[in-house]
Amino acid sequence: MAKTTKVTKIEKRYKTKDGQVKTLEINYAKVADRLNEFRSANPRSKIAVKFAYNDKGDLTHHAYIWKDKTDFYDLLKSGVSAKEALESADAEGSSLMYADKVKAEKGFEKNETIAIGRALAILGYAGSGEIASGEEMEEFEDFKKQKAEEAQAEAIDQLAKAKDMKALLKVWQSLTKEQQLDKAVQAKKDAMKKELSK
Repeated sequence: MAKTTKVTKIEKRYKTKDGQVKTLEINYAKVADRLNEFRSANPRSKIAVKFAYNDKGDLTHHAYIWKDKTDFYDLLKSGVSAKEALESADAEGSSLMYADKVKAEKGFEKNETIAIGRALAILGYAGSGEIASGEEMEEFEDFKKQKAEEAQAEAIDQLAKAKDMKALLKVWQSLTKEQQLDKAVQAKKDAMKKELSK
């Protein structure tokens, strides 16, 4: 892959066995950049994308990539079914998106992009070698942030409902470690402690 590929940098924090916190930086290439490089290297290429919804409304995209589209067309001309011809792809990538995300802004298009990005990564168009694309990781980081905000709001709400110190302690002990370490949650606990001890 060319050195000009743009990447999304994601920092991952982790603890070592001795308790030290370290940061690992992983670079994820954008699908558009993977696609541009692929098309430059394979001007006669073909990408086909199929999608299907299941009975719950979840969406799956399958992307099929050929470096030379004549391979695919020759199979069709020879009488091979379209389904069998798809299996001749140089790479396949898929992506599943749950129904609630499909309805979000451009959910259909994002899922399609992720499937194409995964197929391109299988062909070696992956920046630092990561299969996930920059778009996929940005979506994942947004998801984690949303879940953290929901957990924070839930913890603050539970703490606010405590009627006495015993109930406050019980709520505090029921929270996850992440909720207990959240500064806003700690501030609410301290405020409730002050209020209930009057």
